[in-house]
Amino acid sequence: MSVHVIARSGPSDPPPADWPERLAYSGIGDWISVSAGAWGYGVGDLGTGRALVVVAPTLAEDARLVSRYFIDHYILNFLFSNWAMLHASAALHPGGRALALLIGAHNAGKSTTALRLMRAGWRFLADGMALLQVGDGRMIVGGYPVGEVKLRGDTLADFPEYADAGQPVQVREQRKTVVDLRAAHPGRVLETVLAPEVVHLCLVERDGGARTALEPIALDEVRRRLSANTVYWDTPPRLERNSAILDQLLASARCHRLRLGADPLQMVSLLETLR
Repeated sequence: MSVHVIARSGPSDPPPADWPERLAYSGIGDWISVSAGAWGYGVGDLGTGRALVVVAPTLAEDARLVSRYFIDHYILNFLFSNWAMLHASAALHPGGRALALLIGAHNAGKSTTALRLMRAGWRFLADGMALLQVGDGRMIVGGYPVGEVKLRGDTLADFPEYADAGQPVQVREQRKTVVDLRAAHPGRVLETVLAPEVVHLCLVERDGGARTALEPIALDEVRRRLSANTVYWDTPPRLERNSAILDQLLASARCHRLRLGADPLQMVSLLETLR
């Protein structure tokens, strides 16, 4: 796959602060496009995995914006053809053998849990999407975006050291702060895909209790909740590949219901047992 980026003449002013919210996406057949108005546009072919992006110089000066809203857009869509993707957070146990893959509703505590684990010595893989593939009978897992965690305002209050180190973004109806963990915690972020020996698939819930608990969970419930958090193309061949990868995940992972309690230290100690 490839994405070619070209800078050409355009507005002399930088894009407005709400520029990402103005992006327009469209597609027909295997062709997908994104328009940023006067600041640029892109077109890509899902069949060949190639895209062309043309941006104004004032936008090209901000590599983060070009990467996030153009390059990432096309790379992720190309990956959708052969990888399964889940809305998830993930962290690798300090022993390097086991991966905790956290699935749950919005605001269930996935991001905070992965962040607390990283601060306790785990390595951070994902807060957003987990990318899944099968190789030599084992799950291959990656994360997107790399090295970033999004925290709500109430959650950010528990981590005051990040208050001035992040960038505010709009996520659905909420304002969140994006923290660059590669800058804040060098060496604690996984930046490549990995093939863990064990995947612990944790279905995250909050029930207001004091202590975190790991409980058994029925496979039918895991399958239902996994499907609700899957990102996929709704065409039969791609959906079939997506389903095959998720079936392999269900067959190989150890599944748990993770009820988050109020004591973060006890939560970390409990998850340390996932080896």
